[in-house]
Amino acid sequence: MSERVLVTGAASGIGAALVDRLLARGDRVLALDRAPVAPRPGVEVLTCDLADPAAITSVLERVDVDGGVDRVAHVAGVPGTAPPLSVLAVNVLAPVLLVGTLIARMAPGGSAVTVSSVAAHRSAVPDDELDELLAATDPDGLARWLARHPHSGAEAYDTAKKALVRWTRLAAGDAVARGIRVNSVSPGPVETPILADFRASMGEADIDRAAATVGRHGRPEEVAAAIAFLLGPDASWISGTDLPVEGGLLAVRAARAARPVRSSI
Repeated sequence: MSERVLVTGAASGIGAALVDRLLARGDRVLALDRAPVAPRPGVEVLTCDLADPAAITSVLERVDVDGGVDRVAHVAGVPGTAPPLSVLAVNVLAPVLLVGTLIARMAPGGSAVTVSSVAAHRSAVPDDELDELLAATDPDGLARWLARHPHSGAEAYDTAKKALVRWTRLAAGDAVARGIRVNSVSPGPVETPILADFRASMGEADIDRAAATVGRHGRPEEVAAAIAFLLGPDASWISGTDLPVEGGLLAVRAARAARPVRSSI
């Protein structure tokens, strides 16, 4: 059965690959981005600056008038080269406002997927401070949180992705009783237009080391496949899960850390 699916960040990278996959399986797609999205059969284009809560409210009103959605994938995000407030606005506040509202309006059987990152593991911010961040309802609230917990852009990215994983799990717990599934995926480095930004914010050496560890960077369609799986009926018994999509990067690191130190003699 054809589903109506909202995809944010649909103009390029993982979001564009996900739109292609959803169309191929017969879904109707609402493709949201602030950048131009090429119109085509089966796609309704929504233009929105996700850093602006008022713009998100307008999109929600339009989606509601048109009959809502069955599923939502929040793929959009900004890298750590952006100012900390912008990073938190798009990577935390936007999914809470947009995805949270859509989940509340979904019929039983609906599902949502957010896109986090393995960079979430780099953040040491404890859960109580993450919960303070997630409680912000507008950019002013984010600014107050940053005043209490100063972050660079790169640090804000890591913390935002950690907060998003936490929010997704909590949202999943709340949604179970209504028959709604909520999951996240955490990619490693992926060959998308913003990979250069990650090289700048996280360091060339770290990004190159990740590729050397598992043989290459990921491809957008590989992450899109994981998102599409979690959105669809084949994942009907999976909720509240964060799925790493990183070619085994975390597993290799764990295996190396677990090996005993051997003498060089």
